[in-house]
Amino acid sequence: MSDFWTQLIQYTDGIESETSDIDNPEHLLSKLLTRAEHERELLEAKFNPISIATRENLSLVSQLHNGITMTKNLLEQHEQLRIQECKLAIELKSRENEAELIAQDFRTTVKRLKSTARIIDYLHCLETLFTYSSALEKSLSTESLDESLSIYSKLSSLTELVHDTSTEHLRVYSTNLALYWYAQLKTAIELRMENVLKLIEFPYIRKMPPNVVIELFDTNRDRLKQELAYALKLRLPNNVKHDDVQSRLRFIGWKPIPLFIHMLLKGLITRFNFHFYGKQKTNDRRKPEWYLNQIITWILDHDDFLTKQLQPLIDEFSDVSPINVKVEFIRGLIELIIVKIDSEITSILSDTTLFTHYIEEILIFSQRLFEEDIDYPQDLPSCMNLLCDEIVFEKWFQVEQDVSRAKLQNIFQSPTAHQSVYERMLERNSDEIKISECAETFLTLLHAMEDRYRHVPYPSCTLRLFSLQVDLLDQFLNDLKDCLHNEQQDIDPLSKYFCSILNSIVYVADVIQQWKDRSHYQRLQYFYEEYKIFIKNNGMDNFVDENSNQIDIDSTLAQQFDLIQLNKKNDLIPASIFDHLLEQYRDEEEKNCNIIVNHIVSTLKAKSRRYINEKWSAMPNPKDYFSMNISSSAIDVLLELQTTFANLSINLLKNVSNEIRARVIKQFDEYLFNRIINDYTFNEGGAAQFLFDMNRGWSRIVNDSFSQLFNKTKRIRGNLMPSLASMNPPTETLLIYSCGAGQGALDDAQIGRNSIFTGTLLKCIQTSGEDFESLLMKITCEVRDATGGFQVPYRTSCLTGKVFLVEKPIPDANDDLPSSDDRDIKVTSTIDEEENELVQVDNNLCLNLDNSTDDDMSIQDNSTVQSYSAVQTSEDDESDDSDLKD
Repeated sequence: MSDFWTQLIQYTDGIESETSDIDNPEHLLSKLLTRAEHERELLEAKFNPISIATRENLSLVSQLHNGITMTKNLLEQHEQLRIQECKLAIELKSRENEAELIAQDFRTTVKRLKSTARIIDYLHCLETLFTYSSALEKSLSTESLDESLSIYSKLSSLTELVHDTSTEHLRVYSTNLALYWYAQLKTAIELRMENVLKLIEFPYIRKMPPNVVIELFDTNRDRLKQELAYALKLRLPNNVKHDDVQSRLRFIGWKPIPLFIHMLLKGLITRFNFHFYGKQKTNDRRKPEWYLNQIITWILDHDDFLTKQLQPLIDEFSDVSPINVKVEFIRGLIELIIVKIDSEITSILSDTTLFTHYIEEILIFSQRLFEEDIDYPQDLPSCMNLLCDEIVFEKWFQVEQDVSRAKLQNIFQSPTAHQSVYERMLERNSDEIKISECAETFLTLLHAMEDRYRHVPYPSCTLRLFSLQVDLLDQFLNDLKDCLHNEQQDIDPLSKYFCSILNSIVYVADVIQQWKDRSHYQRLQYFYEEYKIFIKNNGMDNFVDENSNQIDIDSTLAQQFDLIQLNKKNDLIPASIFDHLLEQYRDEEEKNCNIIVNHIVSTLKAKSRRYINEKWSAMPNPKDYFSMNISSSAIDVLLELQTTFANLSINLLKNVSNEIRARVIKQFDEYLFNRIINDYTFNEGGAAQFLFDMNRGWSRIVNDSFSQLFNKTKRIRGNLMPSLASMNPPTETLLIYSCGAGQGALDDAQIGRNSIFTGTLLKCIQTSGEDFESLLMKITCEVRDATGGFQVPYRTSCLTGKVFLVEKPIPDANDDLPSSDDRDIKVTSTIDEEENELVQVDNNLCLNLDNSTDDDMSIQDNSTVQSYSAVQTSEDDESDDSDLKD
């Protein structure tokens, strides 16, 4: 209540404040009423949300009543709908239960119908099988093979269809029925085939003349063709296994032998079983070669009949897959051997000696099969597959390992292990004579091992046997190292023993290098790379060590790996399987070569100290010598070098000897150059003596055109060597100098006993039909090339015509006559081989040469031959030069 009065007072105060300035009370009252009405409207608008337009027709109470009424109606409708929904849900659930019962009854009915249909099909299939069986029995009783084979073909097709059914009884029954009638038809065809084979007298146990065989075959060709047609039509269903070979002997790649081949082999099989089973003396398990050789004999005896008579006949059947009659015939015989060996393998494994004998005989037999006259495909199963059986192969590998290691040990225990094998065989070349016994025997061992496992069919087995080969190569190198290590204190690097070991290392390394390019080892490399990928995919990343020579094959994964590789196309890749091993051999070769080179160079350095310390700047002038000789201090070095090189060429292989010689020459060249030429000052006498030593001593021993040291001393030779003076010849004269004016000529070369210039002149001067000027140009070129451009012959000519030392061939009558302008000087000469001189005949020009080394010659056509000696020459040159006189 107090709030009301408070608001009233506030309202009155407000009115007073707004009207305080109005004096008229009526106007004030009117204004107050207006204000009160306005306030009322505001209050109504505030507390009554209904619009003024509808306020007259609808009161607030009526609106609320209507709203409540509508809400009640909606709630009632909602409840009714909910009740109706519940009723419908109950009814729907009831209907679903009824539908499920109906569906279940329907499924049961369908299942019964299917079962009934299967029973009907089963009974129908049985009826069909009974019908085929009865028809076959009837047709066989009438000996109608064509009808029987046709019915059997239908039976076989039905058996293949039944194979996919779940009715086991039907599958077994149809299979047994097919096998039964197959055997019946086979027996019938075999009887007919035997009669035909008897007519052609097959098999050929004894040798028959070819014309008789051909005549018998041609006579019975049509009957044989008919029986072959029956045999080719008869075949088992695809899902039925053959029982001709034990399941464990069905190797990878095995396929059934054609029926007609079995019929051809029946007589041979009977003979084989008679002789090599039971108590016959020929059934000796210690002699597997008896039945192996018998099989080879049968193959060769029937080769002509199979390839020339039977194969063309089989090729006439175009409705069958191509068949190689000879190959299938051999496959049938090989199965005889496989079954025979398998029956004895258990007792053989316990006897290592007998097992080794079996391995050798089986390998010989397999290699014989692959030879050209038999030509059995290597990708088809053979006796080698039996050797790859897990138990058999483990025994084989162990025997190979034990025997090879024992042989390797015996190689080095031999007292002649490092002696030459071919030393006394004169027909051998020099390198073969230097091959040691241990290297040759070892490689023979490896080759024999390769021949044994070359035809192993499975990659895993091949890799394992090859790993043994790699182990032996590694062990052989280690044994050679041990030979050097054990004797390291006393052995001389230049001794025959050391050189023999080096020859063995080089020889084996060269053989390994050749093996890398062979397809056999490229194939092994491919398998090895594939095996590394295979084991990586099987979670064995660390199984293969890239830096090791070891090749380990996991036997648990071997068969799976073989299956993958034999069904995969192999692409050969460049072999690197030997790379690591070859690198070890080459490293050891390099190490031993360096030992020899260092030893030789050290010895030469020690012996050359006195020669190096010669007084090169204070030696006498060469003019003071009657003749120059090699320095006495150089003789020991040269003799040592000559002896060493001679021993190397005798004891080492040629390529190794040449390599060591080249290294020694290079190193000692550098040593002399640095210790003499660079460190000393030469006077004229010292330079002449040093060059004389190099020319007459060093260059002869090294057996090169010129060593590097010789080429480095050209500036000494050009400046200090005695040289020739220029000459002015008279008319019709030809002067020939061994070198140009002011230059020096080389006194020594490798052309016999003469100098380079004289030796070249003697070689070219005998050319017929070529004028002397042309010969001189040829001589100039050869001397220049031989001396590396250091010495170039020089000539001065005043001739007005051509000179021929050897008469030109007589021209034919039809040839043009020479013109009068050609002033040829005809020279007839003879050659005395012992004296090397041309003598004058019938006032014609002749050239007289003695055993000189460097000659200055002049030739005249007026029977005058003059010689001009050098202005500055050594005494040796003066003694070698000879005058050419009239």
